Amino acid sequence: MDKKKMTNCFVTKNYSQFKKTKGNRPISLSHVAKIKKAIAHKDLKLPILVTKNMDIRDGHHTFQARKDLGLEIYYIVLDSNDAFDMALLNSNRSGWNYNDYLNFFCTYQRKDYMILKSKVKQYDMPIQEAVAIFNNQVSLKSHTMDDFKEGRFKIPANGLIAFDRIAHEMQYINNVLDNSKTLKRGFIRAYLVADKCPKWDFARFKAAMKSKGAKLLGAISTEDYISQFQAIFNTGLSSDKKIRLSRFFEDKEYENKEEHRVH
Repeated sequence: MDKKKMTNCFVTKNYSQFKKTKGNRPISLSHVAKIKKAIAHKDLKLPILVTKNMDIRDGHHTFQARKDLGLEIYYIVLDSNDAFDMALLNSNRSGWNYNDYLNFFCTYQRKDYMILKSKVKQYDMPIQEAVAIFNNQVSLKSHTMDDFKEGRFKIPANGLIAFDRIAHEMQYINNVLDNSKTLKRGFIRAYLVADKCPKWDFARFKAAMKSKGAKLLGAISTEDYISQFQAIFNTGLSSDKKIRLSRFFEDKEYENKEEHRVH
């Protein structure tokens, strides 16, 4: 097997030349402590990744641990100086969560991410579900997740109008039930399915909730909510006007309805 020697790996104790990337998640002292313990057991001399300007793109915790221990820093110089490469580096790793990505891109004033963050806070819902709603998906698709993590998240035309409508309707139901402020994942997904059902009408459901809304109190899973949405909606309706929401969900017909409907 042919081998090629790397020429961009270096070692130094000059800690002051390194710079932290703006927007990186805060340093976790417990994580730094774990790295120190691992180094004490066996120092693998793992390198950090930096730009030509010595901005750390990956390895902030490793850098801090080795600096605290007075050890040499092993580092690899990347060809790119793009700050957004740090998110790309973490996109296929478990180091960052959704909140880390959201905060990172908000730090760089990405408008779509800033709007997303404000809506997550306004309606107190999980980031994943908020991204799914903006993309008119019941659950987040893998390519949508990649776009979000790598800085390509965009709010489509009329996306904000559709999001506010759906979120407002869900919040109304949640408030009527006197549930906790946070919108639960199972409830959100069930409502997104219902919203895609051709016969679904929020005004009709809202009216039916006045007498049958208590049925939702025992719901936990997406399937539970789907079943109860159907039962409440169909109360007092003739068979031709009833919705078959459970079948719509089971057959995944909602996957064919991935277009924003602005009511």
